[in-house]
Amino acid sequence: MLICFRVLVLVSCLTGTGLVVAAAQTFGLDGGWAALASRSQAEWVKQAQVLEKRGDWPRLLAWGQDWTKVDAKNPLAWFVQGRALNEMGRRAEAIAAYQQNVRVAPGDVMARNNLGNAYRDSGRIREAMHTYRAAVEIAPDYIQGWHNLGLTFYLTKGEVGVTQALQKLQATDPALAEVWRRLAIDYSITRDERVAREAVRVLRGLSEAERARMFNILFDEG
Repeated sequence: MLICFRVLVLVSCLTGTGLVVAAAQTFGLDGGWAALASRSQAEWVKQAQVLEKRGDWPRLLAWGQDWTKVDAKNPLAWFVQGRALNEMGRRAEAIAAYQQNVRVAPGDVMARNNLGNAYRDSGRIREAMHTYRAAVEIAPDYIQGWHNLGLTFYLTKGEVGVTQALQKLQATDPALAEVWRRLAIDYSITRDERVAREAVRVLRGLSEAERARMFNILFDEG
C-alpha cells in the first residue's frame, strides 16, 4: 500500500504542476534558388537556428524545403521541416518529414522524439509511445525521450495505470520499479537532471533482458 500511496501523491503533484505538454527537441543549432547549391552546411544550419529562435515557422519550413532540393539525404533538412510543420499544426506532414529523417538517419533520437510528439499530438498514442521507446533503446541516457515516454504513459493510463504498472514492476524486480518511478514521475515533477541521471545509471546496469521485461510490462506485451 505504501507504493500506491506514494505514486498517487507524486501523480497528483505532476498534474498540479501542469506538466502535460511533451518536451519538443529543438533544432538546437538556430533565399534565392540560384544560390542554394553553393551554400555550405554551416550556412544552412545557422539560418535554421535563427528562424527557429524567432519562431518563424513558415520561413523555417521553406528553408528546410529548399535544403532538401540540394541535399535530400541530409537528415537535418527533414528535421527542420518536421519542426516547422508540427509547430504550424500540420501534423500529418510533420510525421512524414520526421519519418523521412529517421529513414535517412535511423539513429537520430532527436528526430524520433519529435516524431513521437507529432504522433501524440495527432492522437496516435501507442505509436508515440513506441517511438519514444525506440529513441531510449538506441540511447538509454536520452533523458528527454524518457520524460516524454513517461509523461505520455501517465496521460494515457492515468493514476490507476501508473500505480498498476509500478506494482507489476515491483513484483517482478524492484530495480525496474525504481527506474520507472524516477524517470516517469520524479523527474517529471522536479525536472532535476540528477534524478534522471541516477535512474539512467541504474538502467545501464540492467541486462537487455531486464530492460525488455520492463517495457513488456509497461506496454502490456508478452
